[in-house]
Amino acid sequence: METVLQVFVVLVAFVIVLAILFSVLEWISKDATRRGKSPFLVFIAVVFFFPWGLVAWLLFRPDPIDPQGERIRFH
Repeated sequence: METVLQVFVVLVAFVIVLAILFSVLEWISKDATRRGKSPFLVFIAVVFFFPWGLVAWLLFRPDPIDPQGERIRFH
């Protein structure tokens, strides 16, 4: 019975980690699109160079683009 509980705990932890990963990747995709960058390329960079790719994207991402195609500057 103890091994069943251990397997269940590991499975729940795995599902939680996957849910967090997919949530982060969805946010990255939306953020890249809003900033005028390719979501696919940002996704690839973040996944292949994790965690440094994510840190680089958060530090060096461009300003968002408004519907007219101009950059929105935050002061």
